[in-house]
Order: sequence, then structure tokens, then C-alpha cells
Amino acid sequence: MNSFLKSTLSIASLCLLASCGSSDSGPSNTEAGFTQNETIQADGSNINGAYVAEMYPLNYNLHFKQVGKAALVRDGDSFKAMVGLKYGPKNVEHAQAVYTGRRCPNVNDDLNKDAYIDMREAMIAIGQISIPLDGSLDSQTGGSGQYPTGDATKGMYYYEQSASFERMFADLKAPDTDPTDNIIKLGENDGLTFPGRVVLIQGVHKDLKLPATVMGLEGDSSVHESLPIACGILWKVPELPTDIAPGTETTNTVPTRTRTRN
Repeated sequence: MNSFLKSTLSIASLCLLASCGSSDSGPSNTEAGFTQNETIQADGSNINGAYVAEMYPLNYNLHFKQVGKAALVRDGDSFKAMVGLKYGPKNVEHAQAVYTGRRCPNVNDDLNKDAYIDMREAMIAIGQISIPLDGSLDSQTGGSGQYPTGDATKGMYYYEQSASFERMFADLKAPDTDPTDNIIKLGENDGLTFPGRVVLIQGVHKDLKLPATVMGLEGDSSVHESLPIACGILWKVPELPTDIAPGTETTNTVPTRTRTRN
């Protein structure tokens, strides 16, 4: 990873990692009657209930509509992630993850003014990956390369995975075996919080003509696979919306497929 990315990511990652017992430095607003500031705990006990992100399109020149929702739910040791995409690139696989940042990229992040916000530009806003939303939530690498694919009609998909919260959280605290990648680990005294965190979806069709200035991250096999298409901010809610709750989108479910990354 080049020095520019290392410096920007190290700053952005500080948004996620905080000393336990301190108040979260995120937004102080109240969403749906819930305070969004959590006192971060080293054991993850502050995480409870449902967190939902309204997903909106990035790179508006791709002409996508308001695209759907993402949700995280913890109930005891049960941890579940759901993403429902209503519109997107057809027959395209989509990497997706929860990031450490607190805002979605905007037009000001298009640093080279080529009309596209690529991943190198987006990283300044979204930070690093904390939880990949892939084929396994039990660990950050266990489901690597397994992502949902949009259907042939509207690019629609519904993703749902479950895991043990204790296993997932323990993996977040495990030693970082690859400190050069874009996935971050928690320190011994660090905790995790979801309100105000970013969910990002990536991937456009390989035949889409992109300017030569559009870049992926180091190790990306294709700038098309990595191009951001949708982003949302998680907020705690009293209950899941009906259009993202488990079992409500079964007719739109698209199985995960495996992608091998270079």
C-alpha cells in the first residue's frame, strides 16, 4: 500500500478505535427515539439490537436510484447482517463491508475531477474495513471472496448471514496477520460501535467504460470490481424495517458466489 493511503487510512481508522469507557465521538443526534452515542466497551456489550443504513447511490453518473437498505442485528450471541439492493448493475458481484469511517464520500472527494469517486478517493471518507459482509461473519477472512450477485432484471439481490457474536468479536481482537491490507483489527482495550459507521457496496460491469484515471486499491484485480456504487450510515433503530427483516425478501435472494482476488 502506498504511503498516501497508509497515512489517510491510519487517520480514518482512529474513528473506530476508542478507549473503553469513553463516550463515542460520533454524532449526538437521536434517531427514531434512540440515542446514537454508545459508551464503548472492550467486550462489545454496548452493541445490542438493530442498526440500519439507508443505502444511496455513489457515482451518480451511473444513474442508479435510491438503492436499498443494510442492517446489523445483535441478540445475545446471535449476530446477523442483511443487505437488500433494489437497483444496481445487472449480473454483477458486489463486495460489501462495514467501514470505520463516519461519512459517505461526496463530490468533494473526487480529487482528480474525473466524475468518478474511485476506492482510493473513497477511502479518505470511509476508512478501513471492520466487518466484511461476505460468506462468513465469524471471521474477517473466513468468507473472503464470497459476495452476492445482482439479478439480470434490476441488479437486485438480498444478502443475509448469521454468526456467533462472540466468535466474530474475538476474531476482531485477534492478531493482525496482514497489517498491509485494508482490514483493521481491534486492540486489547478497544471496542466497537455501529451508530454513524459506513456501509459500502462496490462493483460495476466489466464492460463499463471508465476513465483511465479511475483507480482501485493495491491488489484489486479490477477497478470495475472495486468501484463504489452505494453507501449508507448505520443508525440504531427500535426494530427492523419490514423490507429488510429476515424472511421478507426470500424471492429476491441471490446465492453468494466465490471470487478469487489477485
